[in-house]
Amino acid sequence: MNKIFSIATVLALSCSSFALNAESVNYYVIAKQASPFQIENGDNKHSGIVTDIVRAIFKDSQYDINFHTYPFNRMISLLEAGGKPNWITYGSPGWGGVQAENLSDSPIYNVKHVLVSSHKNSFEFNSMQDMNDRVVVLLHGFDYPQLTPYFKGGNVEELRVKDYSAAFRVIRKLPGDTAFVEMDSRIKYNLSQQNQDLSQYDIQPFGSVIPDYPIYLAFDPNMNREMQNYANSKLKELKSTGAIDSIIKSYF
Repeated sequence: MNKIFSIATVLALSCSSFALNAESVNYYVIAKQASPFQIENGDNKHSGIVTDIVRAIFKDSQYDINFHTYPFNRMISLLEAGGKPNWITYGSPGWGGVQAENLSDSPIYNVKHVLVSSHKNSFEFNSMQDMNDRVVVLLHGFDYPQLTPYFKGGNVEELRVKDYSAAFRVIRKLPGDTAFVEMDSRIKYNLSQQNQDLSQYDIQPFGSVIPDYPIYLAFDPNMNREMQNYANSKLKELKSTGAIDSIIKSYF
């Protein structure tokens, strides 16, 4: 009996030790506005470029991934308040705040911005002067410091919408008077997902106003150092083997 008791005790202690050693990654997802970087289908099914990269990093590791999905502004407020321990999302140095404070050693994607307008009343974009007396459509929660002076100057009007469907509707209904500013990758993905007729739209480079820049994984500033080192090491490995490129290509 004593021998059986001893074995049971050892097993219990082993399980307890494993539970204490196991750590969770708290992965924060932007609801509805971040595809193809983060895609949530509402039934707790997650995909997207950043999501797939995070999954690949922690696959077969000691770390579990917990998903937390919120509207953009709510997510930022939660992360600014500290968030769940060892959180991860994505960010860039130019974004400032929690999405820039503690980034991965290497970037995961290079972002380009474009100007999308209706083909029915085309105009050529060369500089922001071409947007005088026009409306720039933007998604709620996404701010661009490069555009702020033009809005404050009064020559260019700003219109916020809740999602891509609304943005596409606005520029179709007000051809020539409106244009949607967004990341090239998100525009292409959402036009495709919504079965939009590409011939209805003009897509022009916007890099002269919002220069291209890299995005990274954004880590909890207080993240466990061992966990962060593991993530950076695994990310480097995934990039060197071409796995990151394969994930990106699967969405386009």
